[in-house]
Amino acid sequence: MPYSTSCHCGAVQIEMTRGIRQLTRCNCSICRRYGALWAYQQRKAIRVTAEDGMLRAYSWGNKELTFFFCTQCGCITHYDHTDRRPDGSDMSAVNMRNIDDPARIAYLPIRLFDGAKTWKVLGKTVEPHLLMSPEDTP
Repeated sequence: MPYSTSCHCGAVQIEMTRGIRQLTRCNCSICRRYGALWAYQQRKAIRVTAEDGMLRAYSWGNKELTFFFCTQCGCITHYDHTDRRPDGSDMSAVNMRNIDDPARIAYLPIRLFDGAKTWKVLGKTVEPHLLMSPEDTP
């Protein structure tokens, strides 16, 4: 069953067709500000649907990544590498904080990634309270 995400107002929707085994929380300058929980899949396994004019892109520095957000509600939805492969086999990241059914991913391990300095994985945690109320968890 695909995973579906949407921005707060519903103007941008994303469907991921492959399974997710873990999420990533990064502390780099942009991910820290976005507060995102990323899930990675090949771009060809992700379908982005957006109403006309509702999806904007942001890129900075060396312009290797392009972050996308809803122009109406401001939610960060996903990012792509700017160097895209024609066959769609390059990786994209979807912000799973926007998932429509948080219970589906609440118990996945979250990889803590030091994108601010060392580019190393600092550890893994399981934190269902990041996505759901403790009263909704078993």
